[in-house]
Amino acid sequence: MTSSRGLALAQKMRMSDEVALVHCCLDGADDSANQRFVPLAEFELWRNLMELRHHRTVTVLEISAWVPEKALWWNSGFSAEELLPVLRLRFDRRTEDGLVVPMERFFAAETYPQAQEALLSHFSGRETLTRVVAVPGYFVPRALHQEMNAQGVPA
Repeated sequence: MTSSRGLALAQKMRMSDEVALVHCCLDGADDSANQRFVPLAEFELWRNLMELRHHRTVTVLEISAWVPEKALWWNSGFSAEELLPVLRLRFDRRTEDGLVVPMERFFAAETYPQAQEALLSHFSGRETLTRVVAVPGYFVPRALHQEMNAQGVPA
């Protein structure tokens, strides 16, 4: 990878566009159905929930970042095989008490239909989802972040 690729991409990114993510899998199976993308900020809480409440083993595959798909950015020289397509799903959950809770989840694009069905099954009764917005993007290879950091470009 040449240093100009990472630098050009980083210069086009805004801090708010990027989300630090943990790419992990459940129960040691790294097949697509067991892969998860969890924001780094909430990862330890999520891992505790999975391991203690649901008795699932969580294995970290990689920590890097999600960036939205913008045609201008992907002049980076990466091939399609180097990027993992991941959807960012933002929505509001209206509780039974009428409170609105903003939420955000990330799903591998290839398993999104199944993940969406599983997500919706968690909401029943008077809880509803509103303002659902799916944003296509990519889990960017860790090497890009290492290259950007080496050049002093904020990730």
